[in-house]
Amino acid sequence: MRSILIPLACLTAAVLLPIGSASATVAYPVENATLTDNPLYAAGSLPVTECPEKPIKKLNVSSAKNYLNGVLACLNHTWAVQLENTGQSFSKPKVAFATKAPKKFCGEKWLKGWSSHYCIDSRTILIVLERNLLEEPDDLYLFNLLAMHYGGHVQNVVGIYRAYEKIPYRNKAELAEQRRRYNLQSNCFSGVFIASVWDSLDRTQEDWDDLLVYTREWASTINGTRKTINYWTSRGFKSADLSSCNTWSAASSKVA
Repeated sequence: MRSILIPLACLTAAVLLPIGSASATVAYPVENATLTDNPLYAAGSLPVTECPEKPIKKLNVSSAKNYLNGVLACLNHTWAVQLENTGQSFSKPKVAFATKAPKKFCGEKWLKGWSSHYCIDSRTILIVLERNLLEEPDDLYLFNLLAMHYGGHVQNVVGIYRAYEKIPYRNKAELAEQRRRYNLQSNCFSGVFIASVWDSLDRTQEDWDDLLVYTREWASTINGTRKTINYWTSRGFKSADLSSCNTWSAASSKVA
């Protein structure tokens, strides 16, 4: 099984998967209805709801957990309603917190610099609340971090992950592009969610602009370039519509 690792905290990761071979030529854009025409896209905008942020203190693990659990409750409600509207089954992810990085998680070695990870198999989001995440917690970084991983979980429960896993690839470059399509869609889903609750957040355009500065530092072979990460995150936020997040139908240049 391919493991979707989304290394964060400004880490550039290598492709960790063994490279296979495909007997058929891969068509681009991808030709797979579960990916390109998933009912999730047709559902459109997420319901506009309120998600006022809970207080969070600098270098305080307890308040960070409380803050993130508040965001999680909003995510659970919003995505449950959305998937019900599409007739797709929904299940909540598990969210776990740690104060130091584990040696292994989800069957993979935890690399230095990672701050979070979503495990496909157990449907668990692990966030390591170390100093690097809690030194300046009053921005949108943590909010977006959880929303982005939740976007990966949504892809998992609606069958996008399983369809992605079966796509053949001829070389490392094609495999990396497929992974970018998956990961960039998670960024876009996060942008759509933030837009759906934006009016209830005590935030400004400056907060959003700062977030884009942080997230583009995730750039890597499997996460996308700074430009494409910002493009898909902003596209979701500006449109507030899931149909804008169809990375599987996008040209290769848009998921570089």
